[in-house]
Order: sequence, then structure tokens, then C-alpha cells
Amino acid sequence: MTAYQNFWDAEIETLIQQLDAPQSLQDNIVDTLHNSRRTGIFPNQIINALRIGLSVKEGHQNMAFVASMQSGKSGTIYFLCNYVLPAIGIIKEYESILFVTSMRDTDLYEQNCRVLQQEYYDCVTREMKPSTLKVMKMSDFFNHPNPHKVVNEYDVQLIVRDEDQYGSGMESSFESAFFSELRYRMPDIKLLAVSATPYDILDAQFTGATDVDVIVGVRSPEYYGISEMLEDGIIEDIPDGFRPVQVQEVKGEEVYSVHPKTEEYVRHLNTFENGLGIIRESNTTRATELRRLLKKKYNNQCSIIVIGSDVTCDYSINEGIKEISDLILKRGQRVVLIIVQALTAGKDLGMIKEKVRFGIEPRDKQLANGAQGITGRFCGYHRNRDFKLMASKALLEHYALFEQDWEIFADDEWRNQLFNSNVKGLSTHTKFVKGQSEGAFTPIEHIETLGYNQLITEAGRETLSFIDDSAYHRLLDYFESTFYDVSTKGTRFKQKGVTVRIASGYNETSNRVYRNWNCNLESDFGNIFFKKNPYQFGILISNYPVDDERNTLGFTGIKIIQSGKKEWRNQETNVQNNSMYGNNEAA
Repeated sequence: MTAYQNFWDAEIETLIQQLDAPQSLQDNIVDTLHNSRRTGIFPNQIINALRIGLSVKEGHQNMAFVASMQSGKSGTIYFLCNYVLPAIGIIKEYESILFVTSMRDTDLYEQNCRVLQQEYYDCVTREMKPSTLKVMKMSDFFNHPNPHKVVNEYDVQLIVRDEDQYGSGMESSFESAFFSELRYRMPDIKLLAVSATPYDILDAQFTGATDVDVIVGVRSPEYYGISEMLEDGIIEDIPDGFRPVQVQEVKGEEVYSVHPKTEEYVRHLNTFENGLGIIRESNTTRATELRRLLKKKYNNQCSIIVIGSDVTCDYSINEGIKEISDLILKRGQRVVLIIVQALTAGKDLGMIKEKVRFGIEPRDKQLANGAQGITGRFCGYHRNRDFKLMASKALLEHYALFEQDWEIFADDEWRNQLFNSNVKGLSTHTKFVKGQSEGAFTPIEHIETLGYNQLITEAGRETLSFIDDSAYHRLLDYFESTFYDVSTKGTRFKQKGVTVRIASGYNETSNRVYRNWNCNLESDFGNIFFKKNPYQFGILISNYPVDDERNTLGFTGIKIIQSGKKEWRNQETNVQNNSMYGNNEAA
């Protein structure tokens, strides 16, 4: 077995034990994985579902599931709601889970209905059972005639909010509909936000506006995402002032011409027997002019299609995706797809990803839509590496850092670099500003360092008397190669009052263990561990051997940090979050 297979098995076994799950869940996990090609559920999704289930069982009210784009979030939620939560007694017969699609896209809604509301197979009883999930559009959730009635009608125990972007600000009705009304009447109702970019709820966690438990999604080794695209050199930076179609005024008239880079990418598509190239344009006029010019020059080599909501487009968004699938997969054609503000989060190109030849994504002013647009639709489980992508490299490099370490969201340097790159905000409701705001500060009372050789002594065990024997042995296991040589991001220490950072859970460029190792009594405990919860102890764990090149510290062991009483101080910030979780002021 590979190191990853060993890790998957060990992690699943550990989580099952922590959940105190019945044998029936274990049997269904084995059956699901044995039939992965049929079920579409793989080990990383099982681990993610178990981690979220553990968070729910622990009683968290607000949770955020952060996972890479096109990495299998829907499968995770499907397994969580139909297998994990019923097995551990969170969801009982005739109770349900409401999955709210935050975007207004009808096709995305129908896709979620097909995937999440389909019956599931229980291998223990050998029968098909109805899904516990009820998919609903956000607008319907508001007008049914009210959210409280929806929750009562379907006996909802958990609300899953997909793509935590639309309607998250104070101006939206979600604030009043959920928190002001529903939570007031039903204080025990739980909320799970699911997204690759849930910056709204993460900002609430960082500022302490509300208590949020963040669950990090595990990535399969087969996944190909933005980090991998950057590493492979697939992404070309957008030239200054680039527009796919250029316009000049000649004798009082607007004259359009195709940008040389656009032509270069179309020619790249035409070197293949078949395939897809995607260009985003800002409005229908520009899109239709680009279509006219490309058809004039390349009409015999490829089809040019515009999709959008205007009548001058060839197809609507949903019809257009189906049409290009037919042209490419069934008829072997080359297609240039020009999109007008479409193809965003949740859209899955499916099998067409293997046939993608290029993408041009000009959006560079907001991190979430710049990453989740065309670039995000190329992410997933496919073997295609022979495509070109033009996008804002600086924006995607910052997203890649977030993708590898979500806590960098709170890093001032990361935010400032984005701001200086002319990125105006993180998401629709999370904007960059300059100013001062009040924030939480947790002082440090005591720091103690133990090398690994000290850690395994009786004196070392006495120093760690604040953790039980099970946690102590789990800590020692972190120093084994079977642990640090695989993906350990998101591993939980499971000791009340104690939070940890493990060096092997981070990449080399943003390793938060090593970056925070030189903290002192003047440092903020909350910034070191990105936890505004009342933890008494935090442990930085340098678990790589001293001679391992990943150990840039040159030390193997732990640093124990004891926190003091949290207080409020004025802190400089550069984010304004009009969030449903906090207030409508600079955060």
C-alpha cells in the first residue's frame, strides 16, 4: 500500500473511534470505498465527512468546511448527511438536512438536486433509502413563506450553505432570516458553510465576531488544482491593460480588433484534433464583436459560441454548456466558448476537462471570483496537462497560498500584497480598506520548549501533565515518518483546552510552526494559533527530524505556550466585512 493509502486508512480508523461510530457506519464506509467508481465517493471525501461529523457531534453551532475547488465537496456532504450523521444519532428518521444553494443559478440547483437528493444504498440492510438532504434555492428559503416554516415542515436539524458568497452581507436578507429570526426561535439549529473561498465566515472566526469551527478538506494526490498549475508553469500572467478584444476610435467610430494574445491561444486550440478554449468578456457587445472577428478568421477551423443572458448570445449559460459538450465529445470539434459573466463556482465541466486547450480569465479585482472562474472550472480529477491559461498570476499565487494554508487569510503581509496588487477584496462582501478597528488579543503567560529526547522522558511527561495519556501518545506519534510523510493538514489533537500546530501540516513557504517559533510574551496567542476560542495551552510541534530538509528550524520537539485572559485592543486592519456573522463596520 502507498503512504497515502496507509494515511487514509489510519485517519478513517481514528475518526471512527473518536466518533464512537457503530459497526454499521464502518460497513457502509468499506462498501462505499469498494465501489468508488460507482458511488463517486473516495477516501478523502470519507475523511472530510467524518471530520465534519465530529465537529457536529462536539456541538459546534457555526462550521466552515474549506475544500479546494472541484475536489468533491458535494460527495462529502452526501456521505456526511446520509451515512455519518444518521449513524451517530444526529439525524433520526424523518428528520432532514437543508442544503441551501446561495447562487441563483438554476442549472447548479438542478445539479445539486440530482447529486444530493438521490437515494443511497445501505449495505447493512441491503436496501435503498431516501436521502436526508432537501435542496432549496436561497430565494425559496426566504419565501416559503419564511425560513422558520421551512425548518419546521422538513424537521431540519442542520442547514448546509453552499458557496458562502451570495447574500452574506448585512444588506441581504440572510442576516435577518437566519440569525435574527431562525436562530432566535430555534437556538440549537446548526449552520455549515461549504466553499473553497468562505472568506466571510473565516473573517468572523478571525475577528471573534462569532465562534466558528473550521474543518479543512483533505486533498487526494490525484487532484489537480491551482497550486499544481502554477508549479507546472501552465499559467501565464495577464499583460497590462489586456482585453480579449481591443477597441480604438477611428474617425469617430469604434473599431474592434482581436488582441494578439487571444489569437495565439486560439491558434493553440487549432493544433489539436478537438477541444475547448474559453474566453471571458465583460459585456455582450464586446463578446459578440469578438465572435464576429474570430469567425471571420477561423470559421473553417473551429466553432465560435457566445453564452450569456442576452438574446444576442448563441445560447443561455446552461444550454451552451450542453451544446459544447455535444460538439466536442460526440462530434470531435474544436470550440471557442466566449462567456459573458458566467461559468463560476459550482459549474462542473465534467469530461470536457480532458479536452480543455486554453482559458483566458481577465478578472483580477476580487480573489474569490478571480480564482473560482475559468481557472477554478479547470481544477479537479483529470489527466489533462496540455493546456494554456492566462489569468492574474499574482491573484492565483495568493489563492494557492490560501489553498495550502487557510489560516494565511489572517496574515497582514498576505493581505497587504493582495491589496498592493490592486485586488479590491476577498469576496463580494469582504473588502479591503485601511484603518483601525477593535480586535481580540490574548496575552501569553508562559513559554517552554522541549526537544524530542526530553519529550519522551518522565520529566517531559510531567511538563505535559495538562494532557491525558491518550493525547500524549498521539503527540509522540506525530514524530513518526508514517505521520509526517503524508498529508497531515487538518489533523485534530482532540484534547480539551489545547490547540496545536504541526509542522508537517504546512508547506515549506508558509510553515506556521516555524514562522511563529520565535514568539515571546509580547505576542498574541490568538494570532499564533488563529484561535479566538478560550484555549489554555497551545503547542507548536516541529515533528520533522533535524536532518530533514523540510525542518528549516534545525530543531525537533515542541514549544508549549500558555495563554492568559483574552482582552480587546485596537489593531490595524485592512479588511471590511459586511458580514452576516459580525457587524457592518470595519473588522
